[in-house]
Amino acid sequence: MKIYTRYTVSSVLKTGIAVMLLSSFMMLGVDLFRNLDTYITYNVASGDVVILTLLYFPQAVLFTVGPSFLFSVTYFLSMLHANNEIIAVLNSSIKYSDILKPIIITGIAISAFFFLFNEGACIPATSNKQAKLETVTTGHDELENSYNVSISDMTKSYMVYAQSYINSTKTLYDVSFISGQNELRRINAEYAVWDQERSLWVFHEVNVYEDGVVFYESMDVPELEMTPDMFRNLSDDVSSMPLGKAGRYIRQMRMIDIDKYYEMASSYWDRILNCLTPLVMIIIACSMNYRYKKNVLFISIIISVATAVVYYVVRMMTVMMAGQGIIAPAMGTLIPFIVIILLCIISRKLYG
Repeated sequence: MKIYTRYTVSSVLKTGIAVMLLSSFMMLGVDLFRNLDTYITYNVASGDVVILTLLYFPQAVLFTVGPSFLFSVTYFLSMLHANNEIIAVLNSSIKYSDILKPIIITGIAISAFFFLFNEGACIPATSNKQAKLETVTTGHDELENSYNVSISDMTKSYMVYAQSYINSTKTLYDVSFISGQNELRRINAEYAVWDQERSLWVFHEVNVYEDGVVFYESMDVPELEMTPDMFRNLSDDVSSMPLGKAGRYIRQMRMIDIDKYYEMASSYWDRILNCLTPLVMIIIACSMNYRYKKNVLFISIIISVATAVVYYVVRMMTVMMAGQGIIAPAMGTLIPFIVIILLCIISRKLYG
């Protein structure tokens, strides 16, 4: 690795990591004060408060990594111009693009880290925090239980209703299953349990309504092909599911409820493509014009932050449109990325 490349990468990383850690610890304080009333109301032990606060740290890191490296790259390049170091660099036959290339490559590496860290640390920590918060405030974990569940699959011509679903035992209570088109068949059961080995629902204390009433102590219902994940309380959409399971769930949801499909598919693609945010922030910083006579750092930061705000506003609008089915789910996150890339290209063309 060349000396100027090593210097560029190390400078950007040192500043970016320092700002990211400082901002993350500030976010921990914000999270603590945001939940302080809940902790006091439910008399949560101080040890649990510390654990709950620390479980927010991975999410705080992901919130701050983009803006941190936006500042880091802006600071590095502005100081390069403000201290006239760029003159020495250019007189050494080093092109300005040669300085930007390792920064962009670093941005790609940070985006890859963002994705892996989100899947491996942030999502499990967030799920654990929600479950623990539910446990310490109510005494039990009901986060994934559902009540008054009603799901239909028109392609298979059946509908299922249950008064409640308890995720810990994979059990539906007071469940009704209606199938058929011309001749309806209704199955009422006290409860239904998911058989993991055979991958089907077993109904217990069953009344079958079809040309009369027939009672069974238990019966298999292979027609009900929905897995327990379909009945879970998914108030956080697919943001906390394993990625593969989330993809399968969305494909099933497309056949059941198209409106809910668009909402969840938008969240799914936002979860995957959100890792592009640090790269976008770094590209914004690299496209800025730093050839100001005075206040180079201040003006550069103001312009880069203003451009970043454009990115977040456009993204907010497109993600909302994707959730409503106006545009494709993946485009909700991709369009802001494309818009910023085009703006940055135009900026480089105008200012050189």
